[in-house]
Amino acid sequence: MFENTDDKNINWDKILSNIDGDFSETEFTEEELSALAAHREMKARLAKPEFSVKDGWQRFLAERRKKHVVRLMRFSAAAIFILAIGAAIWFFQPKGVQNSESTQIADKAPSEKVQLKLADGRILELGEENQTIQAGSDVQITAGSSSIAYQGGKSGSEPMRYDTLIIPRGYKFSLQLSDGTTVWLNSATKLSYPAVFKGNTREVYVEGEAFFEVKSNTSKPFIVHAGNNKMTVLGTSFNINTFDVVITTTLATGRLLVSAGEQERLLEPGEQSVYSSGVLSAQKVDIEPYIAWKNGDLLFYDASLKDITRYLARTFDYDFEFEDSSLETLRFTLDMPVPANLQIALDIISKGLDIHFQVHEKNVRVIRSGK
Repeated sequence: MFENTDDKNINWDKILSNIDGDFSETEFTEEELSALAAHREMKARLAKPEFSVKDGWQRFLAERRKKHVVRLMRFSAAAIFILAIGAAIWFFQPKGVQNSESTQIADKAPSEKVQLKLADGRILELGEENQTIQAGSDVQITAGSSSIAYQGGKSGSEPMRYDTLIIPRGYKFSLQLSDGTTVWLNSATKLSYPAVFKGNTREVYVEGEAFFEVKSNTSKPFIVHAGNNKMTVLGTSFNINTFDVVITTTLATGRLLVSAGEQERLLEPGEQSVYSSGVLSAQKVDIEPYIAWKNGDLLFYDASLKDITRYLARTFDYDFEFEDSSLETLRFTLDMPVPANLQIALDIISKGLDIHFQVHEKNVRVIRSGK
């Protein structure tokens, strides 16, 4: 059986270019040969007429799942490569070999693009190619496929103006502000911030979900406005979620002062503030489920199917509806890297909960199995 826990000796570009060609031991490292051999074995097994992809997948899940729990461990690059090859072979097989229960699969790209609205009125689309943007005479913005960074800029006497970065459903983006603070923005999130911080504070405004790693500056506090909440920090890292009527702020490192009107809570690492119905409270939490998205993971512990599908809707730009409300309360534990498309997550959940997802365009209907 193929095993590889170290991908340092693997040139993936070389493997992909020779994936179906001849290869000899003198052209590849031992690790590369193992990856190629695993690909050929998988392809050969799938080519056998008696092999059923659907039955094989069900047997795999049956072995891995106990009590409706799926935990996919963090794979090495080699393991991810082999899984990707297997998925590609399955998707590109003739339709008669694929699962006939669904006429469509949930693999469509997001509908919208990441937008940067500059203070001067320009609106730019980001994400498809590298861009260098000039904002004023001394601010340079460098944008890539999933990140953007501000450099330069001087504090002057002119009024401070705000740029706005808009992340639609289906995307995640990181932003480096001019002071060195880094912000990760989750899907369906908006952040407004100045190209250059001026005055005695550094203030930004967020709607949605974002993780901040604030550059320390004791003489210039960093303030985050999120709905009715205000977070004041000097140098720390924390997550803010404003998607629901309940606003949560989860502290990873440092100390954080959260305020709502005259109410205040000083958070220590591992604590979370909760603002609900006008009341600000604090509690100790396991921070991992709240910051997993920033690390590229789907992580839900005994969560309701309603909460899971709401998150998947934002992450993959799909809409969900339930056949009946009782399905919304089904509970599931999911721990895996964010897959390449929604269908992979749906397959795992459907087998674990014995339900079915009907896909039509970018809509997913949740129904009981057998219907």
